[in-house]
Amino acid sequence: MPSPLFSLIIPVYNVQAYIARCLESCIHQSFSDIEILIIDDCGSDESVSIARTYAIRDCRISIIHNATNLGTLHSRMEGIKIARGAYVLFVDADDYLTPTACATLCPYLAKNPDIIHFKARYQGEQTAPLLANLAHKTRYILPTQWSAKPLRDSEIAHNFFLKSKHFPKFTLWDKCYKTELLRESLLYLRHISTPICIVDDMVLFFVIASLAKSYTSTRKRLICYCLNQTSISQDARKKQRRIDEMRNAIEAFEILSKMLETRDSKQIAHTMSDHLRALILLESRFDKSCISNEGGGKPQDSVTNVWRTSHTSQDSARHTSRASRSLDSLRRIRRVSPLRDSLWRASPYLRACVDSLRFWDRFLTYVRILIYILSFGKLKL
Repeated sequence: MPSPLFSLIIPVYNVQAYIARCLESCIHQSFSDIEILIIDDCGSDESVSIARTYAIRDCRISIIHNATNLGTLHSRMEGIKIARGAYVLFVDADDYLTPTACATLCPYLAKNPDIIHFKARYQGEQTAPLLANLAHKTRYILPTQWSAKPLRDSEIAHNFFLKSKHFPKFTLWDKCYKTELLRESLLYLRHISTPICIVDDMVLFFVIASLAKSYTSTRKRLICYCLNQTSISQDARKKQRRIDEMRNAIEAFEILSKMLETRDSKQIAHTMSDHLRALILLESRFDKSCISNEGGGKPQDSVTNVWRTSHTSQDSARHTSRASRSLDSLRRIRRVSPLRDSLWRASPYLRACVDSLRFWDRFLTYVRILIYILSFGKLKL
């Protein structure tokens, strides 16, 4: 069979409520020269059975079965290995493409770019609480570091990981990639053996952006990114798994930064690892105590236990300076009233948010703190 122009790689794990919608959007693309690769990651529901019914109807669909559960990162890697298309799109099974997504990308292929960046729509879930839907959409008010101008070489990784102050800025699903670039990325990623699902985008795109030579973009919104409350990133019951996989990602960044040796690879790895440390601390913000899962002890030890990992004295000085600036801003908020100051001292939620600012001076964390104080502790984002 002749090779298609696009390969759509879809990891599938317990998404039976969404997989049909995703596949419908793929098979009904106005541009038909595609293949659809379903990577079965050994789930326990009917997702793959549903996918088989589509594969019977459409010969462009192939189902690849992992021998064991590999996680999203390694499932995507399995898809890259067998992709026949000149370009790859990563589609999450709970999201879906617009009907003209592939057709819209075709004119941009003439210049043979390594990465084509497009925009997304954000869709809530009817059965989800209002606050969850609101958080899903407001999280992306500040866009990923989309660049209207073409980028080359080291500009690409710098643009996404160092220039941008927004988050997330490393999403895989809003870009199209040259398959040759992804195959080159596998040479580095094969050294990462631990499972990574929650921040697999961050790790994989770090390698892709570091190796890419050319980037272009379109303002068209070609994918709908949907809220899925059962996903690992949303389900409160999967907190410990999120923490474990973020620790795995920190280790992966350390390994990859040594292998890549690009201009910014070490700085990017260090910055992303700090962001992950902040996210680990934020995972504890809904707990009854402020003790982080990075170690036991007194509440005030939560930062120290994260901080000690892979930090030099120079790093410590930098974090101390950053924390001082952050806390100065927070003290101004605390002066609103004695009642709110008392709330500050008593609240594990506030302590976790403040602790995280030592590693990541993030705008969204200030928003969380402000909303919590103004609502007298009733609203926790």
